[in-house]
Amino acid sequence: MKRLTFFMAVLCLMVTSQLLAQSTSVFIGTDGGFNISKLEYTEDLKELYPTSNFRTGVNAGVKVGFEMEEWIFTTGLSYIQKGGKYQTDNFDDGQGVGFISAKERLNFLSIPITVGYQKWFYEKLGAAISIGPSINFGLKGKIDETYEYFGVEEVDKEHYVVSFGKGVNDDYKKTQIGFQIIPSLFYKVNDKSRVHLSVNWDMGTSDSFNKRYKSANDFFYDYSGNQLNQSVIFTIGYTRHFNFEDKY
Repeated sequence: MKRLTFFMAVLCLMVTSQLLAQSTSVFIGTDGGFNISKLEYTEDLKELYPTSNFRTGVNAGVKVGFEMEEWIFTTGLSYIQKGGKYQTDNFDDGQGVGFISAKERLNFLSIPITVGYQKWFYEKLGAAISIGPSINFGLKGKIDETYEYFGVEEVDKEHYVVSFGKGVNDDYKKTQIGFQIIPSLFYKVNDKSRVHLSVNWDMGTSDSFNKRYKSANDFFYDYSGNQLNQSVIFTIGYTRHFNFEDKY
């Protein structure tokens, strides 16, 4: 997956150079909406957390791009909330038969780099499909855990702050790469304005845990595996287009 992400980034740069040289229009815009995100696990972690559910969040950002006939290149900057909900099965840890459930909220700044193809169906209505990597920079996060034991009425709750970085105490990587597939519909308000509706499948391409943190934590000797961020992002947006076709 890393090779595919690298290939897409190179492809995006190549297409960008062509668009800069031959683009018929440039656009700027903004979008926002909501998303549902979950955490996917592999190996022992998947057995430890057999139940992983979606958690809702919000997103908002700005974007810029180039358009050349049917081809479009887009980048920008977005704020997005990710995370998920996960649970263990019942287990015996010496204190009794227990159960753990957790909710995780992660906050990111995301830079998408996508290449897309668009097609007009009617005079004012069209559709597009875009693909490419996303570069996600972790800001902060938190984990809320609930511990329940059979025969004990009291429920224990723990709250943790999540940090991003390369240090031994930083839970997650500061920079995380995703891969996006984005189908969308757009409506031409006038020659310079469009409204967009899109769904973005943003899939993590590698383990989100910081390697030094995993190496220093005995937990990962007992439970090996990776954690991947997965999101489905729903947005409504507006773009303003500036046509340079007549000038070149």
